Amino acid sequence: MSKMERPLKRGARFYKSIVRFLKQLGFRQDATLTILAVLIGALTGLGSVIFTKLLGLAHELCYSPEGLYGGRGLLLILLPSAGALLVGLITYYFAREAKGHGVPEVMDAIARKDSVIRPRVAIAKTVASALTIGSGGSAGTEGPIIQIGAALGSTAGQYFQVAKHNMPVLVGCGAAAGISAIFHAPIAGVLFALEIFLRDLNFKTFSPVLIASVISSVVVSAILGSNEALFPLVHPDMEYGSQWFELGNYVVLGLLCAVAAVFFVRLLYATEDFFDRLKIHHVAKPVIGAVGLGLLGLVTVYFLGDTRIGEPGIFGNSYPLIGRCIGANIGEGAAVLDLTIGILLVLAVLKTVATCCTLGSGGSGGIFAPSLFLGAVVGYAFGLALQKVGLFAHINPQTYSLVGMASVVSATTHAPIAGIVILFEMTHNYQIILPVMFSATISLAIAQLLFRDSIYTLKLRRRGISFETLADTAVLRRLDVGMVMQPNFEIVYEDTPLQDVINRAVHLEMTDFIVMDHKGHYKGLLVGQDLRAALLQPESVPFLLAGELARTDVATVSSDETLDKVLDKFSRMEVNSMVVHTEKNKNQFIGFVTRAALMRRYQQELQNK
Repeated sequence: MSKMERPLKRGARFYKSIVRFLKQLGFRQDATLTILAVLIGALTGLGSVIFTKLLGLAHELCYSPEGLYGGRGLLLILLPSAGALLVGLITYYFAREAKGHGVPEVMDAIARKDSVIRPRVAIAKTVASALTIGSGGSAGTEGPIIQIGAALGSTAGQYFQVAKHNMPVLVGCGAAAGISAIFHAPIAGVLFALEIFLRDLNFKTFSPVLIASVISSVVVSAILGSNEALFPLVHPDMEYGSQWFELGNYVVLGLLCAVAAVFFVRLLYATEDFFDRLKIHHVAKPVIGAVGLGLLGLVTVYFLGDTRIGEPGIFGNSYPLIGRCIGANIGEGAAVLDLTIGILLVLAVLKTVATCCTLGSGGSGGIFAPSLFLGAVVGYAFGLALQKVGLFAHINPQTYSLVGMASVVSATTHAPIAGIVILFEMTHNYQIILPVMFSATISLAIAQLLFRDSIYTLKLRRRGISFETLADTAVLRRLDVGMVMQPNFEIVYEDTPLQDVINRAVHLEMTDFIVMDHKGHYKGLLVGQDLRAALLQPESVPFLLAGELARTDVATVSSDETLDKVLDKFSRMEVNSMVVHTEKNKNQFIGFVTRAALMRRYQQELQNK
């Protein structure tokens, strides 16, 4: 046994002992997922604290009053470039999954890799994203912490050798715990994980994800000492409500936010395509993106009057500028009342391009904060425009800024429920919930008309993965082959005369046969319809062998394979059954799985749901 296998064996034994103990107490096996959810929530909370601390150290080194920047324009190019160089080295030589905004990689792992994510991804993503954002890269913290939490959830599942059909739930636990920890939003974390990753709302998936989210929030609060709103709206003289006659305004705002979101998505992927085609070493690509970011920072500082000693407003997560748009008290509490509509729109374009330079070139970070920024600025500019028209002189532009944030997030991620709830949890303000719900829904509907994919699913579709199809069969991800397998099967050798196979088929009342060679290797499946076709020409039967009629392209399935993948295999082949082999040996057969048995179980699960 190798050194890598020993801890996995110990973990599996420990997990099975817990399962047996819980069964003796009367609990179902699913209860063990709850225990693992507590572990994943705690680990993700700790990971969030470490990530936040590293990010703070990098930012303090670069842009604090005593930091390296100190108002020197050249360093706006050099500092992001130095961070990007380190990120390029980490992602290229240590974990390439850590580049970009992370969420599509987690979805890809669920769709194609049995939810297996390498443990090193959590470490690489923590360091790479802290360097990217801390040195000025235009990105958010949501993508990194989701990938970190998902990697921790997957690692826990791998260590304890949890069944494959339960692995997506553990990944969802990590993702929910990450959102809960980084945004102080435990409810939104649960909804985000269910909307984006699991697409399956039932008690088995909901309760572990909920517990992981709560535990993560508790751990962060215990370590950092507070768990306040990210954007506390504390100005007593500001009213964030809206009137019924503003409903048409929110329709227009939803349209504007949808256009802005689709522009952001398309530009980001166009930038990725540009850097993919660039014939230079992968390590150098993030540096080129950082140079572009630095030039945009210079434009922000010297042409838009952003003369603060700290980083330009479009650098990093841009939370201070978002806070000024919505009237939140996060350092620079005054709202952006001194910026014109034109400057606000220029800032929106600069931030969008800056994010594309950072993430499209291979930097590491999330798209949530840029989406919030884009919505806040577009919404604020729209509110100012309504005031200047004169018909709505008494409206509050900050309200439109808040609504814009949720609308752009909804349009980019196609997760409207999570977008609505996360805004409420980040602001602790319920006054704007109705316009937020209305505009976010309008924005999503228009965005889907303009462009079918979200910022997450577009990357998957380019890889040939349709996550929407996977969502339709999400219930099957909770079931494995062993639940529908038929243990009866017959093996024939490839040189067996076809007449002998026909005689066995009549005697055993079987239609499909496994065909092997004399070395014990699988050669294909001899199916009933081919036997019937051969009987239509009886004169040829004495001259045919089993191997000559066997279908060599029929795949086999593992006993622990989830039924959504089995259904996908059935859709590609004109057969009614497939051979089931053991988890460890592809030539050790234990039964058949039939299309009819799978569909009966699918229908049963849908009725139960």
